Amino acid sequence: MKKSIWVVFGLLFFVSNVNALDVGVGVKVGTLGAGLNLSAAITENVNVRVSLTSVDLDEEDETIDVGDTIEGELDAEVDLDFGANALLFDWYVFKGGFHLTAGVLRHTGEADLDGTLTSPASFDGTLITPADIGNISGEVEFADSYQPYIGIGWGRKAGKNGGFSVTADLGIALLDPSVKLDATTTGLGVTQAEIDASLRQMEDDAEDELDDFEAWPVLSVGLNYAF
Repeated sequence: MKKSIWVVFGLLFFVSNVNALDVGVGVKVGTLGAGLNLSAAITENVNVRVSLTSVDLDEEDETIDVGDTIEGELDAEVDLDFGANALLFDWYVFKGGFHLTAGVLRHTGEADLDGTLTSPASFDGTLITPADIGNISGEVEFADSYQPYIGIGWGRKAGKNGGFSVTADLGIALLDPSVKLDATTTGLGVTQAEIDASLRQMEDDAEDELDDFEAWPVLSVGLNYAF
């Protein structure tokens, strides 16, 4: 993350000096964490903007329902991180700070879980008990590629009457959540193949639950300085 920030700073500094572009630097906080906005005016009414955000959340204990015909419980510790990298274009439609925004955004956050099955659960006809399976570990990735972003916002255009201004963004980012789980049989009742098949079903069920998050609301406020 730190390396990406300094690379972007260097690129903007180089471009602004070579091509005499107007630039802006800002900080912000919102539903994708806290971070930086780096912008440059490419036409009289359009800015290009790079956004970098992240936030580390505290580890939490969660109880997750698993299984189909017989539903059991998975007690897990979940470590959740949020963040995003975005390349955005702001179109200042009128005089003033209002703008329409479009671009691409990659949600860089993920959730790591470490848990144990605490009650029996069935998966496509296979009954798995706590004695059959060892520790279950996994990862939830919110997106593995850049997805479209659209929104509206407010903020001073880079180079327009330079100085400080309050910024705000409201939009929708499209996500593509995926879940990966791993566990080993204890060898007491079921085979590793049956464990693997059950984990694949758990992954599919979890991804179905995460479908509600495919359209992620983006809301942020910040402070920007335009040069």
